[in-house]
Amino acid sequence: MSSASGTDSGATPPADAGAYAASRQADLLRRAQQGDRSAFGHLVLACQDRLYNALLRMCNNPDDARELTQETFMRALQKLDTFRGDAQPYTWLFRIATNLVITEARKTTRRRTTSFDQATGLAERLRSHDDSPAESAQRRQRNEQILAGLCRIDAEYRAILVMRDVEDFDYQQMADILALPLGTVKSRLFRARKALRDELHELINQSER
Repeated sequence: MSSASGTDSGATPPADAGAYAASRQADLLRRAQQGDRSAFGHLVLACQDRLYNALLRMCNNPDDARELTQETFMRALQKLDTFRGDAQPYTWLFRIATNLVITEARKTTRRRTTSFDQATGLAERLRSHDDSPAESAQRRQRNEQILAGLCRIDAEYRAILVMRDVEDFDYQQMADILALPLGTVKSRLFRARKALRDELHELINQSER
């Protein structure tokens, strides 16, 4: 995203890249609050890919993920005055996106699965890293089953698994996003992981044989 936003990729040491990006995004958001629409456009460029990928893992449909990404930025533009700087801009955007996903999931009972080409995040964490060609087809099928299981659990559970196991948010960030006490976040994450394990019960048993 650096070329799109005009930053000098060599200006910041790699170790400080994350902090620098968060600081720059906060500056862009403050400028947007002051009426600088171009600053908001640069914020969109800086965050859209990461946000889209997170949403894709939650809703498991590229078209829905694109629409939800666009809707998130539209909502954020409308709610600029609600940002108080008590969270990083991406965390604030992620909170808006998560609420949209959960609201949408409550409106529909449609179940979707994705292809292995879209398998990222949790599936990648659970996949075997054995590169033997003989196990390639089995690994492909296993990852598809994992994603299908993720699709079947509640949207709230999918969201919290993505927050912790993909986005690597800490518990306080998750609590802020979900507006829940820390203890509730931890217990919900426990239940989410159990729900996913239950969905993958047969797969887990097969892998243990």
